[in-house]
Amino acid sequence: MEDFDVAVVGAGPVGLTAALLLADGGARVALLETAAAPMDLPRAISIADETFRTMDRLGLSDALKAESLLGTGSRYFGLNDRPLASSTPVPSRIGHPAKSQFDQPVLEELLWNKARDHQGIEFLAGAQVNSVSQKADGVTVGFDSDAGAGTVTASWLVGADGGRSFVRESLGIDLVGSTQQERWIVVDLLNVPGAREPFAEFHGNGTRPYVLVPGIKGRLRLEFMLFDHEDPDVMTAPEKILELSRPFHPELRTEDVRRAVVYVAHQRLARTYRSGRAFLIGDAAHLMPPFSGQGLNAGLRDALNLSWKLLEVLRGVGTDRLLSTYESERRTHAAKMVKVSRRTGAVVMAVGAFRTNLRDIAFRTVSLIPAVYRYLGSMRFITPPDYRNGVAIKADRDVDRRVAAWVGLALSQPSVADEDGSTAPLDFHLGSGWALITLCAGKTGTTAGNQFWSLLGARRITLTGNAHAARRNGEEQRLVDAEEVLALPGLATPHTVLVRPDRYVAAVFTDQSEQAVINKLRSYVDPLSRS
Repeated sequence: MEDFDVAVVGAGPVGLTAALLLADGGARVALLETAAAPMDLPRAISIADETFRTMDRLGLSDALKAESLLGTGSRYFGLNDRPLASSTPVPSRIGHPAKSQFDQPVLEELLWNKARDHQGIEFLAGAQVNSVSQKADGVTVGFDSDAGAGTVTASWLVGADGGRSFVRESLGIDLVGSTQQERWIVVDLLNVPGAREPFAEFHGNGTRPYVLVPGIKGRLRLEFMLFDHEDPDVMTAPEKILELSRPFHPELRTEDVRRAVVYVAHQRLARTYRSGRAFLIGDAAHLMPPFSGQGLNAGLRDALNLSWKLLEVLRGVGTDRLLSTYESERRTHAAKMVKVSRRTGAVVMAVGAFRTNLRDIAFRTVSLIPAVYRYLGSMRFITPPDYRNGVAIKADRDVDRRVAAWVGLALSQPSVADEDGSTAPLDFHLGSGWALITLCAGKTGTTAGNQFWSLLGARRITLTGNAHAARRNGEEQRLVDAEEVLALPGLATPHTVLVRPDRYVAAVFTDQSEQAVINKLRSYVDPLSRS
């Protein structure tokens, strides 16, 4: 087949998202998937605010939210179902519910249909990849399909083909980590009557621990620990699933059981996320226990992080050092989430009177410490990505420390008003590439005149807390941040926030430190080299 910019192997939610982000950015994408249609079985069930933000870029956020239970928390129960703790996420800074419960088939169908219809994507459904090879200037992917054997050539390869990744195996990349001994039965139910409170429940009762996760429209997930002496086939037989599930749905019928499977949780990372011109994302790169709901969300972060960096390279601006930051940024955070998920699971999986009592006592003891209680209650142990050691320039001393703290973190998203008084989330104005947001302190800095930013294609916005200042000034759009989320009061001089295409803050500077930021940034993106 014709040459493509990027070949993506695997059309689950992560691969589909990567393909769409790349194609929306102008890349020619080949998307290869073994299945002929999207999967109709629920797997992932928790969705983070950052995932909604990514879906918003693709125009799918509203449709996904309509099928999701928004703004959920967690409750933990101990011996005899005594409450141990209750937690709700810290309110999101980025304009979407911090944690919600969703239905993966809904997301997968939305992404699949959009990718199938996208003019920039050659969607090869029903293509079984059987070979991967690289040379200095590109990759070749071989596949079999009903139409016969074929090959795809591309400049870059993205392996998004799941935990048993053929791409990862072909690249000779091994997984490091371990596999959890405990097995779990996952049951997804339909037509469950009544509405439940928006909390996932973790019942560490010491006999058969279980997890209950509500959804909307009668959806309910149940997870039960499977003991060593129990046969998975016997325990997932229809009559046994009905027996386990009926306490939560007394009128349960066989046809209301959507899925019943046994899984073993892995806690593994690919030793490297990159080999030459090939990259791994999603479960191909990391496998983590499900107890903190981070697996799919981590994969979608991978897709967003890698896609913008590949696009910068494809347009002749990005450097190889930029591509190297994909692994340093994403693998570091995935490793943290694996640990969090493992520790959360350990709380639930205690069995036997001694271990269960010991855990319950420990919970009650630490809950007496206010700082620990707040930490657990607000789910601060699920830390968002911090890319300060990636594509991020440490702020100079002339930068206000309140703004300097944003570097490496996701940009907050307030609602802003334009010159006509219309309000919208800030992302609506940022576009899909780089952005420069000047925080106005009575006058505008000189950033708009620097050739580097123009060649980079950065969109220019000024934020102010003053409604009278919301007027366009040449190429620079002025917006009002009435709640002063970003347009902080008391700045002595204008500060400019450089926002990466993935909505993370790459730098903050004043006129005085602008050139120093440019000099450091050029090791990652250098539009001057091609001007």
